[in-house]
Amino acid sequence: MHHETVGRFGRRSLSAAVTAGVIALVILANILLSFLLSATRGYTDMTSEEMYTLTEQARRLLATTLDQVNDSRPEKDPVEVEIIFCADPDMLLSNELTRYIYYTALQMERVRPESVKVSAINVWQNPSAVDAYRIDSHSSIYQSNIIIASGTEFRIYSPSAFYRWDNTGYYGEQVFLQGILAVTQTESPICALTVGHGEAFETEEGRAQYSTLISIIESAGYEVQLLDLSREEIPENCRLILTMDPQTDFLSSFMTDSSVSEIKRLDAYLAEDNAYMIFADADTPYLPNLETYLEEWGIVFSRYQTLDANGREWEGRLNLLDPANSISADGSLFYGDYETEALGGGITEDMREMGGSPKVIFGNATGIAYSPLYQQNYVLADEDKGTGAFTTAIFQSSGHTREVYDLFRASNSALAHAKNQDGLLLDANGDPVAADTLGSYRLMTITMETRLLSEGNGMISNINNATYVCAAGSTAFAGNEALATNAYGNTDALLSLLRTIGLDLQPVGIEIKPMSFIEIGGQGSSEDFADYYNASLITGWTVALMLIPAALAVAVGSAVLIRRRAR
Repeated sequence: MHHETVGRFGRRSLSAAVTAGVIALVILANILLSFLLSATRGYTDMTSEEMYTLTEQARRLLATTLDQVNDSRPEKDPVEVEIIFCADPDMLLSNELTRYIYYTALQMERVRPESVKVSAINVWQNPSAVDAYRIDSHSSIYQSNIIIASGTEFRIYSPSAFYRWDNTGYYGEQVFLQGILAVTQTESPICALTVGHGEAFETEEGRAQYSTLISIIESAGYEVQLLDLSREEIPENCRLILTMDPQTDFLSSFMTDSSVSEIKRLDAYLAEDNAYMIFADADTPYLPNLETYLEEWGIVFSRYQTLDANGREWEGRLNLLDPANSISADGSLFYGDYETEALGGGITEDMREMGGSPKVIFGNATGIAYSPLYQQNYVLADEDKGTGAFTTAIFQSSGHTREVYDLFRASNSALAHAKNQDGLLLDANGDPVAADTLGSYRLMTITMETRLLSEGNGMISNINNATYVCAAGSTAFAGNEALATNAYGNTDALLSLLRTIGLDLQPVGIEIKPMSFIEIGGQGSSEDFADYYNASLITGWTVALMLIPAALAVAVGSAVLIRRRAR
């Protein structure tokens, strides 16, 4: 009896040990399988639109680009391109939007492992790891940033650059290819600074005043050149033209056949996928030719008409003062409010979410209004998508769509005051005269034009290779005092803007991947989820993963039972 009890106890102990061993083996196998899948980038794309799969067009363009670069290299080793994500993989995979971007990069590494290297670095834990990619000590790199680098060339992108502003289209393949083209090409794109109209860039003193701006543009990947539009053609490789506080008007013979028309040259340039930026302020004189042209891009610098002491008509600017948010005694140097929605909000999203909305300053500012040629577009808040209300202005004509988005505004406490050549107009008590009390004046806007173009295969699509026109109502925004310091967010705002408007050649022929329900910070409904993912594929994998282990267990159990009976 004693021996029987001991034997029964021994069998139970053995059975428990075997059970524990099997459980441990399953856990170990799960850990090893997870590690192997992570190390080999193993996964199955279950989205209906194959969001996680590199398209054949992208594969072909990636191969062509890298092969052309390698053919021109004197070295025998293939060119190496690093794609660096600035957060841990777990964080990237936990967000639907960054997951698409991460998997697109991994797909490119899988296709060309000898050239494309993907890594993830947590910049909060190891900020020095990305010091080589900071523009200067006043710029920030956020966890959401994606860096594409090769040698000394690099580009930094925000997740919003990979999507339409409303997240209905994914451009990940295009953006990665654009970045790879940029960092591996031998010739840098040009940023042309206009001269010939009394701009600050014409003199050494003026260039010194904006030396930090010029340095930031160069560090962002541009070759900076001066450009006199009245005498010179725009360089072929020019991607950005910048005008700083012009004092005289641009030449215009827009309605004639004259060969000397700066406005015509600018218009022809913006008919392609390029960008233009202009900075003005409350002291910038009225420039009818240039400002009439800017109205076609939805931009009106605020001004008023009055009579001078001799009874002659005088065009004056509106000067914004905001003592409640000012860092100057007269209220002329103040903090701007961020736009948080649409394209304007997307440009500064990293700053607002990761950097605590650093203060951005504007000085001697004038307001920006929407052009009367444009129709204001009021978009209501959407609680389901987690978006707030915002306003844009839109103009459509002959396959072209231009839409103006706010980027920064003055607070509701700001007032616009009349200003002429002698300074602010004062009342009988010596106080500035308020010209109007509209409130919420725009300080910086960005106009985006998209065009319906044929991609050569009979398909007509609204491409992402947009033209951009940016306007700022403050030259102080880009001065050394604002950019050469960590106290303000002007440097990061400028860099985010430069990254959005793009500076590199755009790959063509790659289809946009539509997104039907994904929103930043939002969730799709269960019905949307079923439509978005391939239900039959999910069902097949679920059934397989359930049945295969069960079948194996039955087979092993049957074999053991048969052997026992045979004994």
